[in-house]
Amino acid sequence: MDAGRAWALETFGMYGPTLRDEVARHVREEHELSLDAQDASGHRSASVYGQFWRGILERFEQFESLPGVVLVRPGGAPYRIPVINGVAVFPWRFASSGQTELTQTPFVTSPARFEAANLGGVALQEPLIDLEPPDPNLSEEELRLLDLFTSTTNAPEVSSSRMVIVAISSSVHGLHSVNWGEVWLTADGYVDWKSFHESLLRLQPTLPVSASPARTFTSGDVPSKFPAIDEQASDTSADG
Repeated sequence: MDAGRAWALETFGMYGPTLRDEVARHVREEHELSLDAQDASGHRSASVYGQFWRGILERFEQFESLPGVVLVRPGGAPYRIPVINGVAVFPWRFASSGQTELTQTPFVTSPARFEAANLGGVALQEPLIDLEPPDPNLSEEELRLLDLFTSTTNAPEVSSSRMVIVAISSSVHGLHSVNWGEVWLTADGYVDWKSFHESLLRLQPTLPVSASPARTFTSGDVPSKFPAIDEQASDTSADG
């Protein structure tokens, strides 16, 4: 088991490795669809692609179909973010250039952003008893590790303002970087990695996980084309 799967299992519980794969897939798909919309618009500006931030937030709402996940609307924002195993997950397109570092862009640009990084006391929903949960596809080693993690942690609720950022740098010229990990918020509204973080670009797209033939964990086909990464290109439509 690689370090990324182990971290996802420890941070998010049973469905952590599934979440890791699906986050990577959603970002790739949203990038591809945003490129298609930009091309169809015929606009010289990249403003259409600049709506990527809205699309990726909507996609992350689909994680509500996982057991024990609750969607939270921070600060009355026009979007909701998932809280998984007591940890808030926020997809953030922080840059349009591969040269921009996460620590160079302020995260707190609205009350909603501040609240997203400071959630507390959010109760998790009970699993739906009439639906069979999806198979997490864990190995015997991972099941043993999960038992170890759950025996040494408290009940999964938001009490410590934990937040995982999915930090995305992208533009119409390419998907430059996709990294995720837990972050801490600085006094001046920036974020930095707490410890472990990893690139999700190297993960291969996976098929959706289904709990039943009529109910899918996520939706949409895996795209067949991905633009080449262009670290030199930039635009001005990144969210943040």
